[in-house]
Amino acid sequence: MRKGLRWGVVGTGAAAVLLAGVVAGIAQDKLALVTDRQAFMKAQGADAKAIGDYSKGQGDKAAALKAIDDLMARNPKILAQFVPGTSATDFPGKSNAKPELWTDMEKVKMIPATLLGEEEKVKAAIQTGDQKAVGDAFGSMGKNGCGACHGNYRVKTT
Repeated sequence: MRKGLRWGVVGTGAAAVLLAGVVAGIAQDKLALVTDRQAFMKAQGADAKAIGDYSKGQGDKAAALKAIDDLMARNPKILAQFVPGTSATDFPGKSNAKPELWTDMEKVKMIPATLLGEEEKVKAAIQTGDQKAVGDAFGSMGKNGCGACHGNYRVKTT
């Protein structure tokens, strides 16, 4: 009986260690998703900078067109960046996504479509070469597209 009890304790201990490893692995995978999301958003930011620079006469039209095309190509992938369990609550100090993003997902799902409409306006303005029009369209994209998510669902950072 003692031998059976000993094996039961050993088995339970081994299961606990295995479970802890699985949980740590899942957390590590989700942290990698947070890191990937941040890289995705930094690429978005670099493209936005190229467009903003062009609107101020500091960049060229070809770079702005490439940037808006990149943004439009990434647009359908935006929602996939937000995997449940990757919020600022889940990863304090690492993730900036507010938990409300997932509870408001029906609203959030509409943002990329709005953003795409704004991106199309920016592209049309870039194609005209009118830098003021680009600046106006770009400002609208920032407010109604990017800002719709960042303003409501992103923890403010310094």
